[in-house]
Amino acid sequence: MWQPNFITTVLLAIPIYSTSAFQIKRSISEISTHYDYIIAGGGTSGLTVADRLTAAFPSRSVLVVEYGQLANGTDVLRPVVNVRKPEYRFSIQSQPEPGLNGKQFQATVGKVVGGCSAINAQMFDRGSAADYDAWAEVAGQEYADAGWSWEGLLPYFKKSVTFTPPSAADVETYGYTYDVDAAYGGNGSIQASYPPFQWPTEKVFRSAWEDLGVPIQKEAAGGSAFGVTWLPSSQDPKTQTRSYARTGHYDPVADHPNYHLLLGHKVIEVILDKVNEGERQYNARGVRVQPVTGTNVTTIDIASGEEVILASGAIHTPGILQRSGVGPADVLKAANVNIKVELPGVGQNFQDHPYTNLSYIWPFTLSGGNSGAFLPLSLLTNRTATLLANISSDLPGSYLPNQTDDSIIKGYMYQLNSMKNLLSSSEAAAFEYPIGTGAMVALLKPLSRGHVNIDPLDPLAEPLISYRAFSHPVDMIMFVEGAKVFRRLYATPSAGVLGAVELAPGQSVQTDEEWAEWLRNKILPSFYHPVGTASLGPRRRGGVVGPDLRVHGVFSLRVVDASVMPLIPGTHTSSTVYAVAEKAADIIIRDSEGDDENI
Repeated sequence: MWQPNFITTVLLAIPIYSTSAFQIKRSISEISTHYDYIIAGGGTSGLTVADRLTAAFPSRSVLVVEYGQLANGTDVLRPVVNVRKPEYRFSIQSQPEPGLNGKQFQATVGKVVGGCSAINAQMFDRGSAADYDAWAEVAGQEYADAGWSWEGLLPYFKKSVTFTPPSAADVETYGYTYDVDAAYGGNGSIQASYPPFQWPTEKVFRSAWEDLGVPIQKEAAGGSAFGVTWLPSSQDPKTQTRSYARTGHYDPVADHPNYHLLLGHKVIEVILDKVNEGERQYNARGVRVQPVTGTNVTTIDIASGEEVILASGAIHTPGILQRSGVGPADVLKAANVNIKVELPGVGQNFQDHPYTNLSYIWPFTLSGGNSGAFLPLSLLTNRTATLLANISSDLPGSYLPNQTDDSIIKGYMYQLNSMKNLLSSSEAAAFEYPIGTGAMVALLKPLSRGHVNIDPLDPLAEPLISYRAFSHPVDMIMFVEGAKVFRRLYATPSAGVLGAVELAPGQSVQTDEEWAEWLRNKILPSFYHPVGTASLGPRRRGGVVGPDLRVHGVFSLRVVDASVMPLIPGTHTSSTVYAVAEKAADIIIRDSEGDDENI
């Protein structure tokens, strides 16, 4: 780590926190102007890293800056989806989507202490081993050596969670399976469990998928997330309430005297000083913060003695970097931001899981369940070889916006090659079909790439979001195959007992062209899984952070959230974000150990 000058270091050694156990702050007048670690974002990753740092370094101060507030009611704790509550989430309108008939959509992320883990559907599963091995493949050998692969991440998946097996009676009633030794075995802060109830249709559809030849997995969390699998919930089995970043990583340490949580504020930029040492041109010496409400909006600069850590998610982390002068030159110039580190990958490589619902009617009450079918492409169609032949990596720039930087194009070429391997594998899912939710289908391996950039007319406003969904034509061809499978599913002997009738798209839709036309009007580009906008990878491949998660070209600045994922895994992303954050915390602690004697 680059060290600040001696005078600054001595000043930062002075204790700047109160001995009071009440460490929640709501005004900049209540906080210090100096902290050792400053974390931008009090969501899933930010609270995880803050928890680990305050425990590892009790003599060092940690500040978490969070846009939202504490949700102290019981509605967040209830095991339901809170994604539609405006007080808990950002809802940012996207740019028009040409691939979806020019429509605009709402990008939704958490705006509350705990972030997206406070509002999600509590699906706490992991992707296949191949999904994470692909991260190392597209980023390069240096990243593989640093453990950005399934083998390197599995210990952190285990560390993050405490899994409580279901009762013997529930196993007998519902057929739950699991393998604690292979997939869990940790004593982590987040609770995972199976609920003591499932709707009758759960068994019906599990059997129906088996009728189609889909394998039934005993345990998906051990790297086998393909076939029909059980999905634990991030739920405390003792209280049957949501287990999320606040309950797991903030409440237990909220009284630590070295930990301040500033609510209702946002980090608008990182303060960078010129240093010109080797490949790094700047040092992050602090952040600029402002309140999110009020008529007299003032800003304050807060110095960091050790590091600035960005944990604001794939939607907001790139904006902080870009406003700081770190990002694509054309984006910064358009916004009149002084270019400090030209880093073309910031805000690019944006990915999510597009999904839609078909409509069937039958005489059963529907509700969410705890299992899903995760299907490789080969289980959906006999056209796999033809589809893969259409994924060209020879001219990857043709699927990206005009004038895309060469480094982004090169990185995308590596991604397309890796995606071919994933889509041809029988052990990596291309589609998810949640069981118990009707007829929902999500594309898990999209080839299209979007971007999230600051607004050139108002860089402090919410970002300009472009999913660019279905800009790669193979995505729609695959999605048609993924949607058509429902007709085969409902025709199986197991599903036949439901007597279901297809309402939408209906029997008037038969050809692939008719399916594609119907889907363009029905698909949503986001399953609430945004990733990739500050991804792992070398600069020459469009990467933003190194194997140690430090931003290229800057000392003392790291990213620890979902934006570092170079490829979106075939799973709900909550569990993966925790694993990334746990690994990030270990890296930061490792790099910082021994510094106490220099403070």
